[in-house]
Amino acid sequence: MKYQIVLLLLIVSFGGCGQRGTSNGNMQEEKPGTAVTLTHTAFGKIEKEIILSATTMYQNKSVVSAPIPAFITEVLVQPGSRVKAGDVLYRIESKEQHALGNGNHAVIPIKVERDGIVLDVQQQAGSYVTEGTVLCSVAEAGSLVFEINVPYEQQRYAHSGIKCMLELPDGTRLTATVHAPLVTMNMVSQSERVIARAKAPFLPEGMNVKAVFTENDSSSKGLILPKSAVQSDETLTKHWVMKLADNGTAVRVPIEVGNSNASEIEIKSDALSPQDRIILTGGYGLEDGAKVVVTKEEAAL
Repeated sequence: MKYQIVLLLLIVSFGGCGQRGTSNGNMQEEKPGTAVTLTHTAFGKIEKEIILSATTMYQNKSVVSAPIPAFITEVLVQPGSRVKAGDVLYRIESKEQHALGNGNHAVIPIKVERDGIVLDVQQQAGSYVTEGTVLCSVAEAGSLVFEINVPYEQQRYAHSGIKCMLELPDGTRLTATVHAPLVTMNMVSQSERVIARAKAPFLPEGMNVKAVFTENDSSSKGLILPKSAVQSDETLTKHWVMKLADNGTAVRVPIEVGNSNASEIEIKSDALSPQDRIILTGGYGLEDGAKVVVTKEEAAL
C-alpha cells in the first residue's frame, strides 16, 4: 500500500511538470508585437519642383596689371578683401631702382580704380613681373549674378521676371529673380544660360548652386504623408503604406503617389482617409497582418 501511494504521487508530479512545460512552450511561441509610431494624413498640396544647376559669377570685373617691368615689394590685399577706390593693392619697384638698392624711396603704388572685392591675388612679394603681368582681379560687389543652365525644353520655367529659389552648398536659400537670357548656348548639352539676381552676401566666383523653380499646378489639395511612412519596391513603381487595423495588426494598403519634397509626399489615390492611423516608423519589412505595439502617435490635423 505504501508503494502504491508513492507511485501515485510520482505520477501526479510528472503530470504537473508536463502541463507546466506545455504552458511554457505556448508562452514562448507567442511573439511580441513590433514597436511602431503612428501618423495621420493631412490635407495639402506640394508644388512640383524643377531643379537646375547654377554658378556664381561677377559681371563687372577689372584686371590689375603691372604697368612696367618691376619687382613686387609689398602685397596689401588677399582674396576676399573689400577695397575702395584709391586703395593701394601692391607696391612695386622698377628693376633699375631695385638694382640701385634705393629701398622704398622709389616704390610705385598700384591702386584700385573702383570699389569692389578682390577675387584672386596672383603675384607675391619678391616676385619679378614683366609689363602687363596680371597682379590680381577685382569684382564690383554689386555685380554678383547667378548663371543658370536651362535646357532648351525647360525654357518655360525660367523666363524673364519669374522668381526662383537658389540653394547654396551650406543649405542657405535665397530668393532670386530671373533676368534676360544670354545670347550663347552650350552646344553639347543644348542648354541656355540665364542670369538671375538675388540679395546675397559675398560669395566666391564659380560656386555651384541649385536653382529651384516651382511649376504652377491647378489641381486641388489632396492628402499628404511624411515620406518615411511610404514604402516602395526596388523599381519605385509600386508604393504602399502600413495602416493600423482595429485589432492591433498592420495592414498593407497600396497607394498612388504624386509630387514630393524633401520631407513629404502627395497621396493621389482614394485608399486613405484622414482618420486612418498610418505607421510612420517600424513598418519597414512588416508582413500584412503582423501584430504591432504603438509607442507614439502624432495628433491628427
